Amino acid sequence: MKLSSPATWTHVFSVGIIWIFAISPPLFAQNWSIQSGTNTTQYQFTTSSGTQLASLRPAPGRYIALTYQKVLLDTSKLLLKTNRSAVYFANHSTQAKLVSMLRLGFQLSSEQLNTSGSASISQFAYQTEFAGIGIQAGLQIPIRKKLSIEVAGKLNSQYLIQGTQRIDSQEFDLLQDPQFNGIQLLAGYVGQVNYRINTYAALHLGFQSLQSIGVSPVNSTELAFQPATVFVGIRLFPN
Repeated sequence: MKLSSPATWTHVFSVGIIWIFAISPPLFAQNWSIQSGTNTTQYQFTTSSGTQLASLRPAPGRYIALTYQKVLLDTSKLLLKTNRSAVYFANHSTQAKLVSMLRLGFQLSSEQLNTSGSASISQFAYQTEFAGIGIQAGLQIPIRKKLSIEVAGKLNSQYLIQGTQRIDSQEFDLLQDPQFNGIQLLAGYVGQVNYRINTYAALHLGFQSLQSIGVSPVNSTELAFQPATVFVGIRLFPN
């Protein structure tokens, strides 16, 4: 299936999020986040001689994501249990507090990794749309009653849905380019500030930085992505 524009894929992804919440009431009672923001991506193109192409300039692109987060130790639920773990953490409050800060997250994303530049008298631009699956693990540290900060390491797997390379007035399909098609692996970190509105919801403002890993040469050249993302979101908590 080929969709006509990146905006069309945005609509598909947004409808998918609504569909998940609509048909799965039990999932809605979990810790879910919806995020929206902007990517600024640096393309790192290494030539066959080992030098990097300096004429590539970062360009903005859209970022939206749906994240499920698991709290590894819920101290409020722990009080209702009588197993060995519950007894241990009840008698070791410091360890319980530290473990309760641990977070494990899984994410679906739709994002654009774009760039532009020039070579000699030609102007060129890359417009791409990637679908991604990610996993992240880190800490959520309380600052005040309603305020906390969150830091995590992240591994992301992305696949090109559609993309074009424009050179002056000509366009080329990046789905046919071996440096873009296939699985792209990126790793990095994410940090955010959370503000708890009430029992059911919180707002957050965050920053994410990723870098391509495991890049394989194609015709003695390499292409790596380095997206930096600023995003806002809302997190929904269990009843």
